Amino acid sequence: MIFSETFLHISKIEGVDEYIFIDNRGNIAGHDIKDPQMVSGMVFSCGRHIRAIGKDNFKYAVFSRKTKKNIIIFPVGNYFLGVVKHEKTDTLVLVNIILKFLQELF
Repeated sequence: MIFSETFLHISKIEGVDEYIFIDNRGNIAGHDIKDPQMVSGMVFSCGRHIRAIGKDNFKYAVFSRKTKKNIIIFPVGNYFLGVVKHEKTDTLVLVNIILKFLQELF
């Protein structure tokens, strides 16, 4: 899969505060996030480990935070998408919107 400019539309989805897209080597393919170097390692490492455990059943993982700005990780081919949600956004609603976006995109 080649990173597409169309993918940058993820930032326009209501409820997405920040995002980062990581390739299969842990490199940043695209982002709109405050500290991409720190976050990229976490998204890549968590995504790889969850994929190893869940295999093809890994659709997304949610890491809840006290700030309510949860981090959601999605597998996208051999890549990973990390999303930080707005604090007032319902996590499951956002997950479903992003899953639909990814299905339409790929």
